[in-house]
Amino acid sequence: MAHFAFQHLRTTPNIGDRVATPARWLDFGPDITVQDFGAQVPPCDVAVFGGGQVYNEAAGAVLYRSAAARRRVVWGIGMLGVNRETARHDVFTGAVDLMGCRDVGMPGTVHVPCASCMAPRLASPPPPRHELVIYAHASKSRGLQRPSGIPCATNHGGTFAQAVDFIGSGATVVTNSYHGTYWALLLGRRVLCLPYSEKFAGFAQPPAMADAADWLAALPKAWAADGYLEECRALTAEFHARVLALA
Repeated sequence: MAHFAFQHLRTTPNIGDRVATPARWLDFGPDITVQDFGAQVPPCDVAVFGGGQVYNEAAGAVLYRSAAARRRVVWGIGMLGVNRETARHDVFTGAVDLMGCRDVGMPGTVHVPCASCMAPRLASPPPPRHELVIYAHASKSRGLQRPSGIPCATNHGGTFAQAVDFIGSGATVVTNSYHGTYWALLLGRRVLCLPYSEKFAGFAQPPAMADAADWLAALPKAWAADGYLEECRALTAEFHARVLALA
């Protein structure tokens, strides 16, 4: 029986990174090991690194701590928004059997979105309770305009279920969180993204965008992605099959 080992950011307060491992959402059989980055990969048939904005962590794990793995896979990492002088897909060339990137159109990679799209909770959200909610990045929101009376939550602390339920409670979601943007798109909510780096440019269905300090005027631009959940799930299922075939 194949043994799969997974590494991701297990102890971060960032909810999105904490749930980005495919081991949480997909079936790889009973013989799996799940680790935080920094650990030595145990002997295994396939080691899987990601997802999340973890280029540096994945590169270090693949190049220096995965000698015991027979096959290596990078799954759904973010490459946009990383230092272009050091972050290149060719760092992984010859070192991985399958290179998956959550950003569309990255040379040398297979596009696969964050595996959290497979969460059952995203498939049938209840009707929104608020016209508008704000889902803010806990450490990237200086200058974010927050009008009184609008429900607001952050991406640090709490559970995945709490985050998705809050995001889904808004008919329109204003957010500067990558996963907040992603989950709002998957839920079919109208989204206005307030990007603070290039990493928000990699969505297959790009959301409307505005400046964090003056987004109210841009609110009418918010729109809902059509069929994005099904699209992401199909890409994830296809990538999952390719990973299983490596074992």
